[in-house]
Amino acid sequence: MRADGLAVLRNILPLAAAVARGTRKLALVALVAAAVIALVVLLRWTPDEDETWVGAVILLLLLTVPGGVLLFFSFVLGEVVELPEKLLRSPQTAREHAGELRAITQDAQSREAPAWRRLPGSTWRLAGLVRSARDLIAPHAPILPLLSIPFLAATAISALVTPLLVLAALVVLLAAAAG
Repeated sequence: MRADGLAVLRNILPLAAAVARGTRKLALVALVAAAVIALVVLLRWTPDEDETWVGAVILLLLLTVPGGVLLFFSFVLGEVVELPEKLLRSPQTAREHAGELRAITQDAQSREAPAWRRLPGSTWRLAGLVRSARDLIAPHAPILPLLSIPFLAATAISALVTPLLVLAALVVLLAAAAG
């Protein structure tokens, strides 16, 4: 059973890496198309009234949503690819964290400097340790969006909208050139 799981994992990881690269490229295409539309609209058809500016800014921000969703999806797939490495590194990471905690404790107990001078450095080191502990406590947390149906639906819709966004960018460019 365990060998079957490893075989499946060996097949999934390269696929996830390839899909992440493709999704990242698609996201960049969507973001470039949104930027082209934004630049042409703002340079060619600059709004005159304040209400029109607000509407234009909201519309232009909405154009970046598909690219942002696709980019986030590619980052999540990148985390899937890195998960086995994180799991293999977790014993070493735990030893490093234990050593850092010992060093923080020794610094806090030392009498070489007054407590008010030791506190900021110890707090900063402890905060960094807490931030990095996420990989030990929940190494699977970054890939949880893949279990979210709304996120997967938003990703699929964003992938379907991207060609329409590119087409809209071309239409806006042609309209600006003609007008």
